[in-house]
Amino acid sequence: MSSLTEKVVATLSDQIRRGTLRPGDRIPTEVEMMKQLSVSRSVVREAISRLQAANIVETRHGIGTFVLAPAGEKPMKLPAADLTSMLDVMAIIEFRIDVEAAAAALAASRRTEQNLKQIRIALDRFESELGRGSTDTLAHDIEFHLQIARASGNRYFFDVLSQLGRSVSPRTRLGSAEIAELDQIEVLRSVLGEHLLIYRAIERQDADDARAAMRMHLSNSRERLRRAHELTKAGV
Repeated sequence: MSSLTEKVVATLSDQIRRGTLRPGDRIPTEVEMMKQLSVSRSVVREAISRLQAANIVETRHGIGTFVLAPAGEKPMKLPAADLTSMLDVMAIIEFRIDVEAAAAALAASRRTEQNLKQIRIALDRFESELGRGSTDTLAHDIEFHLQIARASGNRYFFDVLSQLGRSVSPRTRLGSAEIAELDQIEVLRSVLGEHLLIYRAIERQDADDARAAMRMHLSNSRERLRRAHELTKAGV
């Protein structure tokens, strides 16, 4: 490893060790690190690759690179085998309703301009995918919810949701036939509209509206899944 790569690795590792960058935080972009440390893009990429290999960071496609929790901190795991039935998936959504409604209310009260920017980025990326006719919005959907949890100012909301990750997303657990029974683009347009209501409530710092908007969004998600499941069972 070159001395320049070592410099980048050492800098990021030191920031993580001192708590400047905490588990779940997004590390600076390649361009930002190139400017801050006066190194080339290839040096930055090699440094990130080394940190990934050491399980210190992970890269989420199209979103960024994030700090991982130390290996000694065992995350909550939900094996696929534990989420095989519709009742299991519905139970997870019910859990999320209360947790994320509280997180959204706190986010409205405590969010910073940087928090709001990150929530908006996830929202815009979701909308951009949908505008191209793509249904590949899952990563941006998850990121939207994670950034709201972060904006709550309570690390435990973020820790729980980030540890659950993709395993709580109904779209990763239901069969394609069930999802296909509903028009995915129309469903995602509804989701986008609901996300926008949540964002606007947080933007204007209205905790009650943010709580209600998040509760409505997740309740609607539960109902959409129930309908898709019933349509499949009925063979419609």
